Amino acid sequence: MKSNEKKCFISRKVCGKKPPIKVPYSLTDFGKSFVPVLESITEWGNHVVCEKGEFVKEGF
Repeated sequence: MKSNEKKCFISRKVCGKKPPIKVPYSLTDFGKSFVPVLESITEWGNHVVCEKGEFVKEGF
């Protein structure tokens, strides 16, 4: 089990026993609760690009 799965951000379901198998992934409710944080970071990044005309470089 991957570390993200242990933290319950991602749900993984293995379908089938022989290759090729299907492994669909989806966000859990806990993972979905993090979406507003990602949206805020995206909004901030877009704001910086609009103001400065470029992405923030490493080291600021």
